[in-house]
Amino acid sequence: MSESLTAVSRNCRALLAVMTLCWCFSARPVDGYSEYTRNWAVEIRGGREAADKLAKEHGFTNMGEVGNLQDMYRFSLDSPGSLWGTDNGGKRNARDIHTFQSHGDQLRTIALQRESNVGYVKQQRLLELQKKSSYTLPQDPQWPAQWSLRNDGQTSGPAELDLNVEPVWMQGFIGRGVVVTVVDDGVEVSHPDLQINFDVQASRDFIDHDSDPTPTGSDSHGTACAGVIGMARNGVCGVGVAPGTSLGGLRLDLGYTFDVSQAGILSYEDSYVDIYSNSWGPAETGFTVGGPGYLTLETFKRETKQGRNSKGSIYVFASGNGGRYHDSCAADGYVNSIYTIAVGSADQDGRQAYYDEDCSAKMAVTFSHNSNTAASPDNARKASKQLLTTSLHGQCSDSFSGTSASAPLLSGVIALALEANPDLTWRDVQYLIVYTSNIDILTVDDLATNGAGLKFSHHFGFGAIDAEALVTRARHWTSVPEQISQSFTHSMIHTIPASGSATVEFTVDNSRWSYENIRFLEHVVLTVTLEIGDYGRQYTVDDFFTYHDRTGNATEKLIEWLTDPHPRRGDIQIQLTSPQNTTSTLLPYRDFDFVNDEGYDNWPFMSVHNWGEDPTGTWTMRISYKSSSGYVRVSGVNLELYGTWRTPGVVRAIPDRCHETCGRGCWGEGPTGCDVCANLRLDTTLECVDNCPPGFTEYHSYCLSSEDSRSNISTATDSEETQSEGESEDESEDTSDLNVPILLSCTVAALIVVFLVVIFSLVTLIACGHYRKTRQTQFSRLKESITSV
Repeated sequence: MSESLTAVSRNCRALLAVMTLCWCFSARPVDGYSEYTRNWAVEIRGGREAADKLAKEHGFTNMGEVGNLQDMYRFSLDSPGSLWGTDNGGKRNARDIHTFQSHGDQLRTIALQRESNVGYVKQQRLLELQKKSSYTLPQDPQWPAQWSLRNDGQTSGPAELDLNVEPVWMQGFIGRGVVVTVVDDGVEVSHPDLQINFDVQASRDFIDHDSDPTPTGSDSHGTACAGVIGMARNGVCGVGVAPGTSLGGLRLDLGYTFDVSQAGILSYEDSYVDIYSNSWGPAETGFTVGGPGYLTLETFKRETKQGRNSKGSIYVFASGNGGRYHDSCAADGYVNSIYTIAVGSADQDGRQAYYDEDCSAKMAVTFSHNSNTAASPDNARKASKQLLTTSLHGQCSDSFSGTSASAPLLSGVIALALEANPDLTWRDVQYLIVYTSNIDILTVDDLATNGAGLKFSHHFGFGAIDAEALVTRARHWTSVPEQISQSFTHSMIHTIPASGSATVEFTVDNSRWSYENIRFLEHVVLTVTLEIGDYGRQYTVDDFFTYHDRTGNATEKLIEWLTDPHPRRGDIQIQLTSPQNTTSTLLPYRDFDFVNDEGYDNWPFMSVHNWGEDPTGTWTMRISYKSSSGYVRVSGVNLELYGTWRTPGVVRAIPDRCHETCGRGCWGEGPTGCDVCANLRLDTTLECVDNCPPGFTEYHSYCLSSEDSRSNISTATDSEETQSEGESEDESEDTSDLNVPILLSCTVAALIVVFLVVIFSLVTLIACGHYRKTRQTQFSRLKESITSV
């Protein structure tokens, strides 16, 4: 009898165990988390010593702070050294993870929570994540009109003259983890296309002195800039270049700012903000010279060394819209700094936008707008659509233009590059622009090649920004060596007569190897003081604005002054020729600059055109003065060279000849070392191929690995590009017939499992009941025996 009871007991327990296992496996969490690990996140006040003490008291090992979160620590059970809190090399172990929080772990959590210096406590669970390989086109209603991001021929110009940013999104980069702040007249943080990306830590209103940079009145410029950078993919308006970036706004009064305030604004949250986007500068009149004050200059120097956790804050500036007045960004001190990136505009035809300014400090251009106004020097130009972006009161605008749009376009691309490679320094970013910009797709009438083989132009810098090329190369980039500088001073004073010129030569002897000698150039800065003498009648900037304020229109007076053959500042030109015979026009003639009461006082003229050259040899500065009267006095000439003592390794690694599958530019050998492919690129390995292999779907210039990429793409394409329904149905697999049997099979299997569980339950109840009744009978008989005794 006892043997049968034992067997029944054993079967009862086995059935209970089976049912428990079935219930456990059927109760898998569905909230994105699964197993509990042996790790806890614990917020502890009192520093590392207090955290170590608490961990020891509760049987944990303190693994240190969590990232950069102050007072937040990771506690681990068992031995340190792995994600799992064990010493098994980081591999999962049955005792390291479990689906439900054990009673012991609950007690540990409660005990930690009861400590007086403990705040947040959470046992860590595994996140269920998977790679997202499929790419979908933006669903935003105005996306088809955003020709500057993807040009399919929406404009009157050629197709594919655009930022080439869509391939970067296909690679999976949208600006996550990168902070861009717009320095301007404010950002409407409640805009439905901006609020999801708004970052309060990167924002400040320097007018009302609070953390909300929302503008007042009709100030919409900053909001437009922010939209170009980071409009979200949310079906509201359009899409920003980096739709996943964190957006901040620093609001200032552009008409009432000074050196102290600018220095503070341009260093705000310098360890948190990555990129400062600036679409402002001195007045673009053709006769204004202006730039940052001493404190702002010092801020640029400091922040490019210490900002962004010593990788250097990145400052992007619009090159200016004064081209219609023959202005030059050489007279803009913000653009002429080696610590900033100046970007200009090309139109939809690949020509220089009529408002864009020339200078040797400009690094590149983006495709912006050409309004074809009467002020254009070529009225036959076709007008293009303007850029789409955000506007005030939650609206969407298609009237944004100018280099004001170019700066945020480039800022967005840099955000994508920083997501791809967060270790990029401020100089790495400039290198990437130099080596990946595309000048061949532009209409260039001043194209030149420097001594290092790099093409450049005073109109376009090194060419049009190519987001795919820049970000692809950024993924494999290693930082360049530390920057060094050399200075050469010419102390003599020169007087240039009317219609005359003067030259100054500098000899650089860097033939001897030394860590202090530059052998690879980056920036060249010529600082000089120019004074106009014997000018007779005085013409000043104040005269113009006084006349304008009095009459409301100074156009006739300006024409009168410009036709008067008096000495003027705009008649001065400066050119610099390197030992490798590369000539940069540091200061072009400025036909609208009638001013003669002042020249250039210790003004730095910067050039990027000598990038990559060896500076050894003779440098020649030539100053020309074309006025028929007066003279120019030249003094305080100083040549400052910036670069490295050797060619950076990433530059040396560039092959002399790219692989045949490369379309333009390469950073390494073979079909995986291309900036842009000649035909197609695999989204998995970035390898350039002629045709998509099986399992990939061709879209744009990529072979997408996701099985559902065809359907994802086709649902978002614009109506002008949709295929005929017959083609789509014939070419795509119809999986609807496969889904029915799969669903039926799953349903039948589920019913069988339920049936078995019910049977097991009934058997268990009967067996356990019989077992209990038998034991009670035995107990009663035992009790009667004891009583009788």
